[in-house]
Amino acid sequence: MVRKSFQFLWITAFVSFTISHCISDTKKNLDSLKACKFDLVDVRVELKPNPSFPLIPLLDLYPQISVINPNPTKVSIYEFDLDIELVTKNGKEYIGKLQNQSPVEVEPNSETLVVLKLVPEQKGSILPKLLSLANHLGEAAKKGESAEFEIYGTVQVDSVFGKLPLPVREVSRIKLKK
Repeated sequence: MVRKSFQFLWITAFVSFTISHCISDTKKNLDSLKACKFDLVDVRVELKPNPSFPLIPLLDLYPQISVINPNPTKVSIYEFDLDIELVTKNGKEYIGKLQNQSPVEVEPNSETLVVLKLVPEQKGSILPKLLSLANHLGEAAKKGESAEFEIYGTVQVDSVFGKLPLPVREVSRIKLKK
């Protein structure tokens, strides 16, 4: 009886330690991510056929983000599928879905380029929205300002239990290159 109680206590302590260690590692990574610097370096545009209206193609944008990790430990950028809005003086403007389809690790005290996929909202005409977005970002870059984005959605965090969806909602500033 005492032996079974001891085994149960030992298993419970081990499972508790393992869970707290995994959660602790994830929290450390998220805290380290907040210390990283993100810069928009380039945006590649890809046209694809539009089955609804063949004369106007659909657009996929691939922003290249420079991630500088000042931390003494490596940082993992998880797989995610987020909605993104540009925050302007006139309010928020919904841009579309921002996706990272493969996790990336950034080594300590180094810089890595991460290519994301941005699927713009393509209801109605996309052209005026893209021109407005490009104009706003271009003006901000000329002034040496940062762009402010609100991102929200789900990040897939790797853990011993598999991929866990973690809800995210935050405002992020990205320095634009002149």
